[in-house]
Amino acid sequence: MSGDLESSLLKSQPSSPSSSSQASFSSSLDDLEYACLCQDDKVESFRIETLEVEDDIYLDDTFVATRPLPLWLRYPKSLALALIPSFLHPVDPDATPRPLHPSAWLDGLRGLAAFFVVCHHWSLCTMTGEVRRGFMSDDTPLFLQIPILRLALSGLSNVCVFFVISGYALSYKPMKLIKQKKAAEFAVATASSAFRRYIRLFLPTMITSLTVAGLAYFKLFELEPIPGPAVSMFRPPALDNVWDQIVGWWGHFSLLSDPIAKNIERGRGFPYQPQLWTIPVEFDGSLVIFLAHIAFYRVRPSVRIFFLVCLLVYTIHSCYWQFFLFFSGLLLAALRFYGDDEDADYESNDYNWQTLPHLSSPSYWRREGLRGFNAPISLIRSSKTYGISKKSLQLASFIGALWVLSFPEGSGSVTETPGFRTLSWLTPPLYGEGDYFWIPVAAVWLVSTIDHSRFIQQLFTGRVIQYLGRISYAIYLVHNCLIWLWGYHCVQFFSAITGTPLEANLSTGWGLVVFLSTCLYLPGVVCVADFVQRYVDVNAVKFAAWFEGKLIEKTK
Repeated sequence: MSGDLESSLLKSQPSSPSSSSQASFSSSLDDLEYACLCQDDKVESFRIETLEVEDDIYLDDTFVATRPLPLWLRYPKSLALALIPSFLHPVDPDATPRPLHPSAWLDGLRGLAAFFVVCHHWSLCTMTGEVRRGFMSDDTPLFLQIPILRLALSGLSNVCVFFVISGYALSYKPMKLIKQKKAAEFAVATASSAFRRYIRLFLPTMITSLTVAGLAYFKLFELEPIPGPAVSMFRPPALDNVWDQIVGWWGHFSLLSDPIAKNIERGRGFPYQPQLWTIPVEFDGSLVIFLAHIAFYRVRPSVRIFFLVCLLVYTIHSCYWQFFLFFSGLLLAALRFYGDDEDADYESNDYNWQTLPHLSSPSYWRREGLRGFNAPISLIRSSKTYGISKKSLQLASFIGALWVLSFPEGSGSVTETPGFRTLSWLTPPLYGEGDYFWIPVAAVWLVSTIDHSRFIQQLFTGRVIQYLGRISYAIYLVHNCLIWLWGYHCVQFFSAITGTPLEANLSTGWGLVVFLSTCLYLPGVVCVADFVQRYVDVNAVKFAAWFEGKLIEKTK
C-alpha cells in the first residue's frame, strides 16, 4: 500500500510548470519531506518519509519560492567572503579542474621564489648576519647555511630566477606564433603586451604603496624594530598632514615608475616598500624583450639564436646582469620552439628538383644525414637504460644548478667557504666576489634544466605551488609592510610569553621565538596577499585589457 500511495502522490505532481509561481527543483536541493499513509498489520498510522526529488518535478502553488537575502544580511556575507582567503571558499565537488598549461611549471617556480623572498626579508629582520655567511666559513656552522637549504633565505638568487622566468614567459607566446608563422597574431600579441605592461606592473604597485603611505600617516609603523638582526628595515615616513604625506609619496613613486628613466636601479631606497626596486628592472627588461621580438622576427631561427647568444655574451661581459637574465629567458623560449623550419622553407620553395642537382641543396645533406642517424637514435631513445640515464643527468644538472645558486651573497665569506673558493677565483674582475656573476648564471642553468625535464617540472605543478604562483605578485607587494604591521608584534608576543630577551642572537630560545613567530607571520602574509590578488592584481589586469580595448582602432 505504501508503494501505491507513493506512486499516486508522485503522479499528482504536475509534470510541467503552469504559472510564474512554479519553481523547479534541482538535484542539489535537500530531500523533500512529505506525509505518507502507511498500513501495518491492518492498523493505519502516519509517518514521515523522505523521498529524493527528481529534476523534472515542479512545485505547485502551495510552495513559495525562496527570496533573496535582505541587504543587512547580503553585504556582510559579501564582506565575509571577501575577507576569507580563496582557498577556504566552498568548492563545487563536481567542477572539472582546469587543465594545466604546458608552461604551468613557470608559475609554480615563480610562486616558490616569491615565497622564499618573503622568508629572506623576514630573516633579515629577525636573524643575525651570521646566517648570511657561507657554510663552514667559520667555527660556528649553522643549519640554514647549508647549500640548497639556504635558498629558502636567499634574496638575490630568487630575484634572478624571477627575471629569467619573466623573459621566458613574455617570449613564450611570441616565439610560438613565430614558429607557426602567424604574422598578424604575432603583431597583435606583441603590441598588446607592450601597451599593457606599464599598467600591469605599476598600477598594483601604486595602490599598495599609497595604502602603506596612508597607514604610515596614522602611525601604524611606529613599533621599534628588533635589535641585533642583519638589517633594520626602512620605516615608511610619516609626515605632519595628509597633503604632505600624499605629495611625499608621489615624489618617490614618480621616480620609481618613470618609464623613460635611464637608471635601472632607480627603485633602490623606495621608502614605502623597499623591495619594489625590482619593478623598474622588470619594466625595463620587458621593453628590451619586446624590442628583441620585433627585431628578430623576420630572421631565420638559427640566426635568431646566434644573435641572442651574442647578446648574452655582451650583457654578462659588460656587467648588465639584469638584461642577461631577461635575454636568457628569451633564448630559452626560442630554443623551446626551435625546429626544422629551415628545412621546411627549403622544401616549400618552388625548386625544380628535376633540373637542379640534389647535391647543390644544403638541405639535402641535412635531410639525408638525419635519415642516416634516425634509426639508431630512435633505438637508443626507446631503451629503458636511456630513460634512466637521461633522468639521472637531468637530476644531477638540477642539483648542480641549485648548488651554484646557493653562492653566499654579500657576506664577504666566499673565499673562506669550502666549495665556492674555486668559483670566486674564476670570477671576472668586474664582479668582485662573484655573487652577481655566478648566481645569474646558475638561475639560467636552473630554468633551462627544468624546461627540458618533464619529471622535474612535476615538482612545480602541485596545487599548493600553483596557488603560490597565482598570488606571487601580491605576496611580493605586501610582505614587507606586514613585517611592521604583523611580524614584529608576533615576535614581541612570543618573546614575552617565553621570557626570551627581545634581541636577535643564535641562542635556542631566540630560535624558538623566531620559529613560532614565523608560523603566524607567513599565514598572515598569504591571507593578505590572497585578498590583494583578487581585488587589486586581477582588476589591474582587467583594467589594462579594458583600457586597451577602448583605445585600439576597430577593424572590420
